[in-house]
Amino acid sequence: MKQILRNYAEVLRVGAVRTVLGAAAVSVAGDSAAMVALVLRVHETGLGPWAVAVLLGLLGLPVVLTMGLAGELADRADPRRLLVVTALVQSAAAVALAAVDGTAATFVLVLVLQTGFALGNPTWSAVVPHLVPEGSAGRVVALQQALRGVAGPLGAGVGGVLVQWRGPSAALLLDAATFLALAAAALTLGRSLRGETTAQDPAPAPRRGWLGAVLPRNGAAALRADPVLGVLVLALLPLVVTLESVNAVEVFLVRDVLGAGAAQYGLAEAVHGGAAVVGAVASGAATTRTARVRTVLAAFGLVALGQVGQGLAPGYLVYLAFGAGVGLLLGVVNALVMGLVLDELGAAHRGAVVALVSGLSRAAGALALLLGGVVGTLGGPRVAFVVAGAGSLLVAAVAAAAVHRSVDATSTG
Repeated sequence: MKQILRNYAEVLRVGAVRTVLGAAAVSVAGDSAAMVALVLRVHETGLGPWAVAVLLGLLGLPVVLTMGLAGELADRADPRRLLVVTALVQSAAAVALAAVDGTAATFVLVLVLQTGFALGNPTWSAVVPHLVPEGSAGRVVALQQALRGVAGPLGAGVGGVLVQWRGPSAALLLDAATFLALAAAALTLGRSLRGETTAQDPAPAPRRGWLGAVLPRNGAAALRADPVLGVLVLALLPLVVTLESVNAVEVFLVRDVLGAGAAQYGLAEAVHGGAAVVGAVASGAATTRTARVRTVLAAFGLVALGQVGQGLAPGYLVYLAFGAGVGLLLGVVNALVMGLVLDELGAAHRGAVVALVSGLSRAAGALALLLGGVVGTLGGPRVAFVVAGAGSLLVAAVAAAAVHRSVDATSTG
């Protein structure tokens, strides 16, 4: 434990790291407040669940459609200028959202807001390795994940209070202010954070057709060059489907099947989120590539068993315990996989890989909600959790076998 704390203290001694972490946490809190405000605004229109579904879809759409461009900008554009511009665009969009009230205008401005996020977010990740000693980016990622887990719920709570007292515009103006803090943090970064392409970096992949314009092909090429990391990253996508598919039926399992109250449902969500924060911090115990890979593979399998346990839980407390375990393991997985991406890949393609993972994860999340609703409707919430866990277990087994083959091929090649 002391060694983990020393590792984190080492990266926190870097002033730029403290600035980036603080600004990012503030921005996450602002985003959560804005999300609450936007959902409540759309709810008040009386247009029904479809309008909220459209809003949630628009929040993820730019991340999917711009991942090719976002990856290219992250790896080739001046990072400081890009981060400042995208933060200012998001701030302006948030101010405009506070000023308008119509549903159509809200949807259009949400697209603008999220496009700014989609184009800037991969660059924020790509600059991290340039701020810390080699091999230390994973520690910063773990701290980012932990702070995100704390700042998100806090921001949502503040957003709810602001909407209750002053209306949605107050929460949206708060979000606009946090983007200004993000822009200020970007200005403090060094003038040149881009690394040089090394001999190990794959050559830029040419774009072909519309798919080449959407997908960050350089990111895919970089993952092909590191088969083990490629397996771990790609395994996240079906895991997103199996994990998020139960979101649509979770409330029915907790409230209707297990007979828990509204406060207990909220407690389960809080425990899951808190455990993820602990998991992100604990991931710092894995410091070598081998340890990280083995930990991720083990966590994949344990998450699957945790989902099955949730589905078969005889009572609320058992469900709560399994939920805490799943949250803890997901915190470990998210921190370690992103840490591997930033520490192991060449500087020329980190942004493209981050954009690829973000975009495909959003697309997988949309598919997950659809599948979860179908399975939950046909078989009930318990069946949905068990089926999701079985799917996660299959993904874990395939990923472990693929990594084993890749390691064998490397050692005998």
